[in-house]
Amino acid sequence: MNASYLPLTCTIHKNIEVANTVQKLSGVKKDVPVRGAYDCIVKVDKSVPSDVDQFVLSSIFSLDNIRSIHTLHEAPPIIVRSK
Repeated sequence: MNASYLPLTCTIHKNIEVANTVQKLSGVKKDVPVRGAYDCIVKVDKSVPSDVDQFVLSSIFSLDNIRSIHTLHEAPPIIVRSK
C-alpha cells in the first residue's frame, strides 16, 4: 500500500494545535509539526487517491487554523533495469 501525505499550511503559531487536532482523526497514521514551506505534514492511512481526497474534504478541510492543504501520493516503486 502506498502512503499519502498532506502538507498543511496553518495560521501563524498554530501548527502544534493543528497537529494535536489532526492526530485524533481516524485514518491518520502520523502527523508532524514542521518548519519551512509547510507547518504540518500528515501521513494518511488510505490506499486509493480518491479515498484521500474524500478524507481531506470530510475531515481536514473544515478544521480551524488550516490555510492550505496539498496532497502527495507516494509513487509506486519503479523497477530499474541495469544496462
